[in-house]
Amino acid sequence: MENSENRTNIKIDQALDFALKLPPEERAESAFLNFGFEDDINSLQVIVRHTESIRNLETMFSSTKVTELLNGYAIITTLPENLEALSSLPQITYIEKPKRLSYELQDSRSASCLSGVQKSIYTANMDFQVSTSGFSLSGAGTLVGIIDSGIDYRHPAFLSENGESRIAYFWNQAADAADDFSRIPAGYSFGVQYTKSTLTEAILENGLLPDTETSSGHGTAVAGIAAGNGNGSPGFIYRGIATESELIVVRLRRKDKDFSGTTEVMMGVDYAIRKAIEENKPIAINLSFGTNEGSHTGQSLFETYLSELLGTWKATIIAASGNEGDARHHSRIVLNTPEQQVEFSIGPGEKSLSLQIWKDYTDEFQMILESPGGKRFFLPEQNGIPFHFQTNSDKIIYYSGTPTPFTIQQPVFLEWLSGDAGFLERGIWKLSFLSRRSITGIVDLWFPTVESVGKETGFLNPEPDTTLTLPSTARNVITVGAYRTDTGSLAAFSGRGYTADGRIKPTLVAPGVNVMTTVPDGRYGRKTGTSIAAPFVTGSAALLMEWGIVRGNDPYLYGEKLKAYFIRGAKKLPEQTMVPDPAAGYGSLCVRDSIPR
Repeated sequence: MENSENRTNIKIDQALDFALKLPPEERAESAFLNFGFEDDINSLQVIVRHTESIRNLETMFSSTKVTELLNGYAIITTLPENLEALSSLPQITYIEKPKRLSYELQDSRSASCLSGVQKSIYTANMDFQVSTSGFSLSGAGTLVGIIDSGIDYRHPAFLSENGESRIAYFWNQAADAADDFSRIPAGYSFGVQYTKSTLTEAILENGLLPDTETSSGHGTAVAGIAAGNGNGSPGFIYRGIATESELIVVRLRRKDKDFSGTTEVMMGVDYAIRKAIEENKPIAINLSFGTNEGSHTGQSLFETYLSELLGTWKATIIAASGNEGDARHHSRIVLNTPEQQVEFSIGPGEKSLSLQIWKDYTDEFQMILESPGGKRFFLPEQNGIPFHFQTNSDKIIYYSGTPTPFTIQQPVFLEWLSGDAGFLERGIWKLSFLSRRSITGIVDLWFPTVESVGKETGFLNPEPDTTLTLPSTARNVITVGAYRTDTGSLAAFSGRGYTADGRIKPTLVAPGVNVMTTVPDGRYGRKTGTSIAAPFVTGSAALLMEWGIVRGNDPYLYGEKLKAYFIRGAKKLPEQTMVPDPAAGYGSLCVRDSIPR
């Protein structure tokens, strides 16, 4: 066993402190710890909270780039050796390591009470006509923000009657502007921005803009639910919700081939809201991705940034609850006996693995880790020091953190790195907790999400509650789970509440199983997941904002007020015994009953 220098910087979050204290070659073996680092150019991207403009840091520190966001947040790319000096500046209050995010994808309008609310579409002459009954809402005058994997901008569902694009702005973070810096959105340092006119010209002239969607088609599917007009399907039958809204789309840049980061999302949301302010239109923003990295209390800079943005403009943010409900990636113990034990399996094919443990700082206990072969490791309680342990073939790194100015909880990290065999030791592991002092006694443990680990890796006695992913745990976002419209039952995969600090989430559930939506190449296909449930609410939010803000019935119908309206209109699922509950929150989406009479 060896250790490194014991020095904890209270302005740097624990995961970042852990990563910085490891040699770069060792850190690079961990997908969790190395995320945010660009080792080939020795740079690091971090989230920063600050009290005054920090643009001058670009001249104060070498190889440093600052992107200032709304409300005193920023993204800084710099050299790792600059972090200590940066954190000592009084205008910087906290620095957070980016988290990796995965897309959460696994006959629904009538189930969501859209009859009599949504503008009708008649197809005898392929014209759009206003229904003579009900509210006749279409999202006209509103914006729908899709922060995701991109979009098939040529798909007929995102074109208006005259063939023009319905996408007002499209920031492709993954595109290379080459030497034409005018194509990069103002205030940012990368990517390419396309306007409605640019997109329309490419469509009408049969041009081709490169790499506007990933092979997953995730963003296209999400956008089709929230705002697709059904064009290209028989009788517009596969139309989405806000069929006449305009879209603001951000294709997220990826740190590696599988994951985008919280920094890219924060810049994407910042971009969408700035454009909504320019257009003077309300916006509903959809976030259909998530991570298990964090306390699940809504206190990371990523989450507080999203919550605080909702006071900046007429905006609402909707987040998918994640697909962790039956994934076996969460366990919870209550230390009400001298010893508790958690068992978990590491399945085949795992090259590295992260386990995050979050506890109340007042609770004290000894942890003992036992390998499948019976080798035991006593995990020390010292704070802020990475400790190394060696199994027969693998390396385990242990780090115990401290509370920060933003959370009273104490994080503990365990990292498995494969040795010469190339894969981690398979089998049943045991983690024992020997209590010495228990006040709350609650200990939560999380593995990465289903998109990051194999199906055989997980807890033997998992806890399905508190399986929401970040950012759906953020305080002011609307959190959406998934249910089956054919049975009226919660989807087994749907992430469940409540949050780790006991707040009621999910807010509600929406259709998320076998839903027909847009897919690339102008087609339609069926998709499943909370990624699909969330845009039902996002499109519905645009309808309510059209009714309230655009039509003048309620100029303040956004943010928490809009959430309250959705809660009031939600319908109890047949299996719900109480409302709210951790599985479905306040019930299923019902747009008709969410509009005040």
